[in-house]
Amino acid sequence: MRTTPFLIVAALAVAGCGTSDREARIARARAETRRLAASLDRLEERLLAGQARVHMWQELRSRHERVSAIACASQEAHAIAMELHAMPAEEGRPGSAPPAHVAVLASGPARPARHGEAPQ
Repeated sequence: MRTTPFLIVAALAVAGCGTSDREARIARARAETRRLAASLDRLEERLLAGQARVHMWQELRSRHERVSAIACASQEAHAIAMELHAMPAEEGRPGSAPPAHVAVLASGPARPARHGEAPQ
């Protein structure tokens, strides 16, 4: 009967070791779970930042296309107006000035008359 207390003590020791080993494995698994969750959170942040960056560049491209279309239309209208202005003046054409008036405008503003001088 002396062996019975020894077996009980040995069984408790093995059970105690098994419990601490099990607790250690659980602690390691929980720590690994926390590390993986943190890693996934960082990955998600990077993916969302990349997605936002792609969205921003797509929006910039779209705005650039719209502005370019407006600029091209404006430049075309300006080029047509310049061409019409460079053409010889025709009677009845809207916006055409007689040659004498154009020459006065091209020579610059008139100098103000000084005291005693005739105005120009």
